[in-house]
Amino acid sequence: MPGVVTVVGITAVTVGLTVALAAACGAAVQAQKLAGTADAAALAAADTVSGAVDGVPCDAAAAVAAADGATLEECVLDGLVATVTVGTAYGGIPFDAHSRAGPPDTTDRAVSGNPTRNACVWCAAKKGPQWQTARSS
Repeated sequence: MPGVVTVVGITAVTVGLTVALAAACGAAVQAQKLAGTADAAALAAADTVSGAVDGVPCDAAAAVAAADGATLEECVLDGLVATVTVGTAYGGIPFDAHSRAGPPDTTDRAVSGNPTRNACVWCAAKKGPQWQTARSS
């Protein structure tokens, strides 16, 4: 009989660890998905504020966030730069992610002696604005 108790105990611990690991992995996946949603929402707002797309910038960001199952919590516009915060919940735990999108900073331009740094600046003259995002979470 002691062997049965040991097997049941080991099985219970194994199942508990598996469930905990699955929950942690699910939360990590949700956090990464939300970061992508924040990037897409920031890009949508930046495209709209630049005039590349018609509409209201923060409404465009909210629509992109809603399409991915998140909510737009904050939308701040500073010139052509859009900073957004989106949020969602996983298993009752709230998550949020921040992202900024807009034209490249002038400090990111190619450095003398290193012309390949930020090659996008060169092509921007031919292709139009090249947007970038910056994750803060």
